[in-house]
Amino acid sequence: MPYLLLFKAISSKIAQKDMDLITAYYQQLRGFSKKISREGFSKKLRMIVGDDHLLKTPITALQLLPHTALKMEQVTCGY
Repeated sequence: MPYLLLFKAISSKIAQKDMDLITAYYQQLRGFSKKISREGFSKKLRMIVGDDHLLKTPITALQLLPHTALKMEQVTCGY
């Protein structure tokens, strides 16, 4: 699951100050200087949110999507 979708899914489940901290760490990951590694970011994310929320929240969010949103669109090459 892409980080931005994960953030959207967990944002209503955790305190705003924790979400702000996660956003700051994400900026360090994606910023120009890359001050933090992906592994380092994941560790910090797990410490703040906890494994339970990281596992349950995205799964629940995906279950709430309409089934058509989960299906892959067939791509044709003009044949």
